[in-house]
Amino acid sequence: MNLGAPPPSHSLPPPKARFLHARSLPSKRPFNVAVFFSALHFLGLIMTLTALVLFFLAPSPLARNLIFGGIGFSVVTRLIAFFKRRVAYCPLCKGTPLINTGARAHSRAKRIFGFSHGVSATLSIIATQSFRCMYCGSDFDLLKTSSHLHGAKTDASPRVSRRHRSQ
Repeated sequence: MNLGAPPPSHSLPPPKARFLHARSLPSKRPFNVAVFFSALHFLGLIMTLTALVLFFLAPSPLARNLIFGGIGFSVVTRLIAFFKRRVAYCPLCKGTPLINTGARAHSRAKRIFGFSHGVSATLSIIATQSFRCMYCGSDFDLLKTSSHLHGAKTDASPRVSRRHRSQ
């Protein structure tokens, strides 16, 4: 018995300290298109609010036209963004993580205070290029290459077949 040695510590981390890596998406295009139109919608809202402030500070026909143009632009981009966000499906649960459908959210789902889970996921993609599905709780990273593309050849030189080499 060794009295001077410290007691052995546990080498396994507690279960809550485990880190789950984000998954890749088979197709990032629906998410990128949906987020693009959502970002345009947010910019239209910012433009409209700025025009409202300008109108209250110094009323002018230009500020009024900017308000009406901003409202029209926001309505159009909101409709386009809504339909594009409905097309983006989670590859695991087949839910629509960018739009709330009324279904109960997963316990691991993240939400920014004041926004819904869908808007929070959209803002997360805009800011970090990653999101968590509100229905299955899985993390996804848009910058991570898909597993079926890992083995793909990325060199620029095309392969020449034997038939074409002999000619």
